[in-house]
Amino acid sequence: MHWQSTRYLRYLRHLRYVANCIGLILSLLYVQTALAVDNITILLSEEGSAYTEFSNQLNTLLSSQPTQGNTTKNTIKVLSLNNYKSEDLPRNANNQLLIAVGTPAMTAMAQKPPAMAVLNVLVPRNTFQKIAKQYGRHQDPHHFSAIYFDQPWHRQLGLIRISMPGRNRTGLLLSKDSNEMLVGLPAIAKEMDMQINVETVTDDSELLPALRRLLNNSDSLLALPDAAIYNRNNIPSILLTSYRQKVPLFGFSAAYVKAGALAGVYSSAAQIAQQVAEIIQAQPNSVYLPLPQYPRHFSVNVNTQVSRSLSLEIDDEVSLTRKLKSLAERAQ
Repeated sequence: MHWQSTRYLRYLRHLRYVANCIGLILSLLYVQTALAVDNITILLSEEGSAYTEFSNQLNTLLSSQPTQGNTTKNTIKVLSLNNYKSEDLPRNANNQLLIAVGTPAMTAMAQKPPAMAVLNVLVPRNTFQKIAKQYGRHQDPHHFSAIYFDQPWHRQLGLIRISMPGRNRTGLLLSKDSNEMLVGLPAIAKEMDMQINVETVTDDSELLPALRRLLNNSDSLLALPDAAIYNRNNIPSILLTSYRQKVPLFGFSAAYVKAGALAGVYSSAAQIAQQVAEIIQAQPNSVYLPLPQYPRHFSVNVNTQVSRSLSLEIDDEVSLTRKLKSLAERAQ
């Protein structure tokens, strides 16, 4: 019986040892998790418009929900590019995240030493890639990443496809330096059985002639965030010309739809803020950003007045959004 008691005591000591080890591991995991992102600096390219909408929404989301495994709320500081000073930026890279809102803020942060993680938002994909490569930040995309302003090709072409069944010729008007925007398009267009026609404009005087050639061979015109083409000076002429030739334009913002585009798929500043909040919530310990990505959340707008004028029957916004999400699920 004595050997049985001794064996039982050894067994209890072993259990206590195992329990202590487990407790130590759990405590280490808790400490590691508690080191989640807790200091966030939002750098706005300028105050007002979509930039401030993004900042306000993100502040609201993060203030109401602490980071995963952390009972404390994030410390959030908002700065404007117009009046910030270098000393306003955090110097310690640990658990610090800087969110650059807009292209000017992104460009400014790309030139800074890579002391902290930078997540760029409300920036076009093509512009982000150019800036990241220009300043050598493309080599570390987990610390200099982005949520693009523009939508993935399958979402843009998908909206055209479900809005205008059977009309598969889509025109793109580009500036001479924007051909990189077409990366990935041919494969998606082939998969969706769509024909893409492209006209490249090298000078402002060529804009309208190139547009008319494009419209003669296209069932729709897809606007892209190419500032050399789609700017406040050119937009009225592009909309009017396409309207007169009865070729609907698909825009990349709610403003385009309001101005005269038939429809558009876009992500609002609030929806981008939601995605940023989700990324921050998912950070397990030190800041290690996901690779540059397209928006997850999106909206669809339709200009019913334009659809009536062009004698086009188009689904309502709710139906189009549901169908677009269904297309994305099938593509995965």
